[in-house]
Amino acid sequence: MNTSLTRAPQHTASALSLPVVETTAQHRLGLLDRLSLRLGLWLLTRAAARAAQLAHRKERGDLAHRAAVERAQRETHWQRQALLSRPPL
Repeated sequence: MNTSLTRAPQHTASALSLPVVETTAQHRLGLLDRLSLRLGLWLLTRAAARAAQLAHRKERGDLAHRAAVERAQRETHWQRQALLSRPPL
């Protein structure tokens, strides 16, 4: 029978210790903490908005590129059909 999971840790260093986090009910945030949190949130939302804008631009660019490729293919096809429809000299 495997008893390795039921044993207590042999050393105190091997025991998992988590830091104690005070909640806002226990400790109110100071002015500097609140300002830094707001700044961090603003920076995150600005970065997300820029990423969304760049993705939209890239998507528009991809659509424009696809349209240009399709237009060139149609023009090539039309020219080929025009050359084939003429009688030979």
